[in-house]
Amino acid sequence: MSELSFTSNTMSHKAVQSAFKTLKETTNPYLNPEEKLKLRKAVHFGAAAHEKQIRKSGEPYITHPITVATVLAELRVDVDTLIAGVLHDTIEDTDITHADITKHFNVDVANLVEAVTKLDKLKFRNLKEAQAETFVKMLFAMADDIRVIIIKLSDRLHNMRTIAAMSTSGQRRISRETLDVYAPIAERMGLKAIQHELEDHAFKALHPNQYKSIHETSTQIAGNRKKAVEKIRKNIEKALLESSMHAEVTGRKKSPYSTYKKIKSKQVDIEDIHDLFGVRIVVKELHQCYLALGVIHNLYPPNENGFKDYIAVPKQNGYQSLHSVVTGPFGMKLEVQIRTEEMDQLSEAGVAAHWLYKHKNAQQTQSLTKARSWLNSLLKIQKDSGSSLEFYENLKGDLGTDEIYVFTPKGDIVQLPSKSCVLDFAFAIHTSVGTHAESGLINGNPATLSQVLDTGDTVSIKTASGLTVNAEWLRIVVTSKARTAIRKELKDIKDEDALVLGHRMLDRALDTFGHSFEKLDTRSIKRVLKHYQLNSMDELLKSFAFGRLLPSIAARKLMPLMKQRKLDKDYQPKESLSIDGTEGSIVNYPNCCLPLPGDDITGYLSPAKGVVIHRSACINLFETLKSSPERKVYCSWNINTSGVFKTSLEVDVVNRTGVLANLASVIAGEDVNIVTIDQKDKDTGFSQLLFVVEVESKRHAQNLMGQLQSRPEVLNVKRVYHEKNN
Repeated sequence: MSELSFTSNTMSHKAVQSAFKTLKETTNPYLNPEEKLKLRKAVHFGAAAHEKQIRKSGEPYITHPITVATVLAELRVDVDTLIAGVLHDTIEDTDITHADITKHFNVDVANLVEAVTKLDKLKFRNLKEAQAETFVKMLFAMADDIRVIIIKLSDRLHNMRTIAAMSTSGQRRISRETLDVYAPIAERMGLKAIQHELEDHAFKALHPNQYKSIHETSTQIAGNRKKAVEKIRKNIEKALLESSMHAEVTGRKKSPYSTYKKIKSKQVDIEDIHDLFGVRIVVKELHQCYLALGVIHNLYPPNENGFKDYIAVPKQNGYQSLHSVVTGPFGMKLEVQIRTEEMDQLSEAGVAAHWLYKHKNAQQTQSLTKARSWLNSLLKIQKDSGSSLEFYENLKGDLGTDEIYVFTPKGDIVQLPSKSCVLDFAFAIHTSVGTHAESGLINGNPATLSQVLDTGDTVSIKTASGLTVNAEWLRIVVTSKARTAIRKELKDIKDEDALVLGHRMLDRALDTFGHSFEKLDTRSIKRVLKHYQLNSMDELLKSFAFGRLLPSIAARKLMPLMKQRKLDKDYQPKESLSIDGTEGSIVNYPNCCLPLPGDDITGYLSPAKGVVIHRSACINLFETLKSSPERKVYCSWNINTSGVFKTSLEVDVVNRTGVLANLASVIAGEDVNIVTIDQKDKDTGFSQLLFVVEVESKRHAQNLMGQLQSRPEVLNVKRVYHEKNN
């Protein structure tokens, strides 16, 4: 659209006039006359663009972008951001173009509107993928221009305020995304007011009964405690004045969703939440924060473990304040927050303030550096993740959680999410420290990698060059950095294993034609890679190991011009696939038969699991191969097979005191680890025990069975197959 009339009938609508009046009242204190004219022009421009559009609530559409701009104005954003807020839907929902906005305003505004539009145009296969990709896109937009995210958060906030106009399913979908994506981002940016309002609207839509209960109960408690809280507030105000400190002292109440989270995490009743109500003290100077703390502690005794110094150690989003839980009149506990005017301002505008305010002092610059550091660390984690969904799932543990502060032996502070363990700390220091971690020391005492840390702990890590990650670590770590690094390392190991196994599988398939991998010519390889749309031989080999392609078919395609040996139906190649136990997670041993070195084995090439090794007599294998005989893999154990393998032993015993302890002692004496024990009473006086144990081979299992059988209380011992569960 090249020309546009700025006149619009919608500007005379009562709802539009009311919204515009609120916007002007909010911007009047800080915009200059020229900026006010620009904003007025943008409102009329937007009204004309959205002339015929109506919201689901029945109001003219322009009321929405005007209200979005008002939310932005409450953060005191610059006029270009306000204009972009007014026009944020014009490129997507009207004929307005980037060029139109550049012409009538400027390219900065046009770029902001276009960036917000790109966030809205994402299409996904499912809700989880949508949330993950939305988060990643917002992250990159944040890195490019923080104002894009502030506009998007303001847009979402107004949509949540008017969510009642949507269908029930739509409300639930939008609310879930708000809690999982938008509120955590608002929190990390320090936009506390937006965060809490987003959370409360979403909570109300998702859990209306719980919201109502918490809201009504907290309101009732507030009424009961109103006089006590007000008395405490006045006493503090008076005591501060007597100490020559002029401070703003106000009461505060915990939001419904924050209350809900505290009830769930602490497993307490709402009446027992100490920070359900609190007092906020805003002083002029930094040193007065600590002076005020002393005054308050003289008035009301502090609770043990109820003090947090976020001034000395700010939160990752730059938030600074002193928090102290005290006991007031009648034994009532409440939280007191103490901060400077600047800290209070930053607690509302958060990280956003550092991009929006033209003049930054040393404290703002330091907080800006922390914010940039946080953002850059997320971008690094995203780069190392396999997909947006994996990145988002890894990061969930870091979002919306409390923090702990621990120390390195040199006294450096390390911030971690609550419930972080020694291994999380190791990865926070450096990825290489984490991947080679063996154990730790907490305050000088030996600690396992899984031991959970507390604020104030001094932690050191013992490493060993021969160690590497294992999949079990994913169960104990909580930080996104640790989870991403572990998954990446496991994938690298798995890829290496897959290359080796894929090479062996193809070589074996080529043997059926009297050829080998080494004899392949470049022309044949290129032809097959083109056929399968692969970029390299490594990709082809890994596809065999992961079960995505069949090496027997690829072998035929690799040599169509060669004279092929006619295969007998039951032909078995000269060399079966040799299994030595070192293939890692690329080779699977299913629970249905738990094969051991020494058993006759046959493999099945599973599209989902790669090579699955069964005992040759396994009924699961037989039924699977009936429908997919081409996926059969002839296998044998390598003479040098190493490692431990699970097997199941069924032991019939006389039911007497101490029998389980006796058998466990026999098993331990054979250097065998017990994985699980199950007991089933067969008859009066008799029981059947099922042990899943780890042994080195069939011979090792047989030796163990002999030792068990020699016990007087044991009637019978045998290896068993499990139910079908390939």
